[in-house]
Amino acid sequence: VLITGVAGFIGAHVAIRLRELGHDVIGIDNMNNYYDVRLKLARKSLVERAGANFITGDLCDVDLVRKLLNTSVITHVLHFAAQAGVRYSRQNPLAYGQANVMCTINLLEEARKLKKPPVVLYASSSSVYGKAKHIPFSESQPTHKPISLYAATKKATEHIAHAYHSLYHMRMTGLRFFTVYGP
Repeated sequence: VLITGVAGFIGAHVAIRLRELGHDVIGIDNMNNYYDVRLKLARKSLVERAGANFITGDLCDVDLVRKLLNTSVITHVLHFAAQAGVRYSRQNPLAYGQANVMCTINLLEEARKLKKPPVVLYASSSSVYGKAKHIPFSESQPTHKPISLYAATKKATEHIAHAYHSLYHMRMTGLRFFTVYGP
């Protein structure tokens, strides 16, 4: 199993649990400083202690992604890596286009080239619902009017995943996370 964003709260905990269940895990994270790097380093230590292979690297690095996908048998990709934060997307929109869109395309493009493409589970966001007033939210609600650049990039990720499924029959599942909190 390849887990992207493995130094994040979700990625680290999923990696540890999968190792407890006996799965081989390779994790990648660019260790950027959007969140406190000390938290990421602590999670890195926990992930490595659990027996997962931790790679510090960028998913936009085509050669690195190709190597990761081709040097091990990857049956599943859990794509949690992203540039997070609604407010910060106003200050640094290019970081969101790069991390959330271009790096995702790079990952999916290299994955589809494998003899047997992996099953992909990817993280989207409840931000795609915009100013929806109907609660509780539903997958069938309109999501075509994002109110932040972050939401727009996460919706773009959903469209990209759908295109890879349609074009290459890759198995994709998207999860629209709501606010995730944890150490």
